[in-house]
Amino acid sequence: MVSFVPQIAQQIPRLKAADVHVWKLSLQAEAALNKYSSLSDDEERKIVCLKNQRHRAYAVSMRGQLRELLSCYLDLPAGDIRFQQAAYGKPYIVDSALSFNISHSGSSALVAVALKKELGVDIEKWRHLDNLEGMVNRNFSIAEQAEWLDVADDERMSTFFNIWTCKEAFIKATGRGLGLGVSRCGFSLSQPNKLLECPSEYGEASRWSCVPLEVGQQVSASLMMKSSRCEPVIYTFDPENLPQII
Repeated sequence: MVSFVPQIAQQIPRLKAADVHVWKLSLQAEAALNKYSSLSDDEERKIVCLKNQRHRAYAVSMRGQLRELLSCYLDLPAGDIRFQQAAYGKPYIVDSALSFNISHSGSSALVAVALKKELGVDIEKWRHLDNLEGMVNRNFSIAEQAEWLDVADDERMSTFFNIWTCKEAFIKATGRGLGLGVSRCGFSLSQPNKLLECPSEYGEASRWSCVPLEVGQQVSASLMMKSSRCEPVIYTFDPENLPQII
C-alpha cells in the first residue's frame, strides 16, 4: 500500500530592509501550467501573441508562478495582484513596497524579491556565440575590452556570460533596460565582478552590490542592488507546496 506523507511548507523569514530572496523556478513544472486562471487579461493577450508553443507554455508558467510566489509575500490571492510599468517598462506591484525582478533562460528562471527598488537579476545558460569578439567590442567598456585580452581562450565563454548577466542585472535594476547601453557600465572581469563604472545619474559605482549566484552547471546568474550590503538567500520554488512567509 502506498502511504501518503504530507509535505510541510517551507517557512521563509519575512523580508527586512537589506534582505534579498532569490527564487529558482522550473518553467517545466506541470503544476505551474494550471495557473493560467490567475493571469490578467493583458498577460493573456501577450502570451497568446507568442508564436512558439513552447514559449507560450513557459510564459504561462513564469507568470503563474510569479503571481503565486508574490501572493505569499503580499498575503493576497494570486489573481488580485496588480502590476504596472514604470516609465521605461520595468514592472512593479501597485500599492506595495515589495520590489521584484525576474529573468529566465530556457526552462530555468529566477525571481528576486526585496524591499529595495533598485533591484535586478539575470540568468543566462552558456551557449556558443558565432561572433563573440564582436559582442565584446560592442557591449564591453573600454576598460573591460582591455582586460578581456588577458582572458584565456578556455575561460572566455564563462567570463563573457558572467559579465553579461552583471550588465543585464544592472540595467534592469536602474529600470532603463537596454536603452541605457550596456557598454556604459563596467565591471571587473574576475569574480566577484565588482561594478567599477556607471552613468553618474545612478550614483557612485561603489554604492552598488553585484553578487554572482550559483544556480547550476554552465549557467551564469547575477544579482545587482543599490546597497552597500547584499547577501541574498536562494530558495527553490515549488508551485505545489507554496512557502509560508513568517
